[in-house]
Amino acid sequence: MTLKNKVIVVTGASQGLGEALALKAAELGARVVLVAHTEKLLQRVKEKILKNGGKAECFVCDIRDLGQVKAAVKTIIQKFGTIDILVNNAGVWTDEEIEKQRPEQRKVALETNVLGQIQMTKEILPLMKKRNDGYIFNVISGAGLADSDNTRWQTYGASKWAMTGFTKALRDYLKGTKIKVTGFFPGGMDTNLYENVGRPDAHKQPWMMKKEDVADIIVFALTRPDDVLMEGITVSKIQ
Repeated sequence: MTLKNKVIVVTGASQGLGEALALKAAELGARVVLVAHTEKLLQRVKEKILKNGGKAECFVCDIRDLGQVKAAVKTIIQKFGTIDILVNNAGVWTDEEIEKQRPEQRKVALETNVLGQIQMTKEILPLMKKRNDGYIFNVISGAGLADSDNTRWQTYGASKWAMTGFTKALRDYLKGTKIKVTGFFPGGMDTNLYENVGRPDAHKQPWMMKKEDVADIIVFALTRPDDVLMEGITVSKIQ
């Protein structure tokens, strides 16, 4: 499968892994749909892509808000005519220490990491079912695996376990169709995930993968033959 001329929707595309993936997909000829809630950051990524000769449009959308999701998906379909790939990448961090000061972060994490991803999927899925074709790629986390230790980030871990369960249920539901569903379980990587919730700079830690390397792995999965499905992918850094 090639990404050339494919319409790929990337949530959380304004920075981090989403930005890295959007740039790589555009380089391969995809028509990239950038989705996030901060317009200034989205425009920055769009301009990078256009400057490099790629194709991209951005849509400001808080995926926690169903009304915004419905409006964004409707506009995307009107503009592009179809959606070939959805990469559910948007996510926020929380842990026990953060929640002592800001217990409301639990709600933000669950609504973003679970509800928002499900809402995007449910709005786009009818189009894919009508075409009997498409790819839903859920960026989850190693925290969503059975052997993970989420002692210090219980809510975050719960949100990722929820997406693991949703991904499996969705894949089972779509058996017999040509719609692919993949669960992606990366370890830590060098993004702004922690800084965005007020954590000290955590870049270049020995356990962190480069976001560009992780984006390469996603591109690899998205470009496998049409009859090949990578159901689950786990990646981490060798230390």
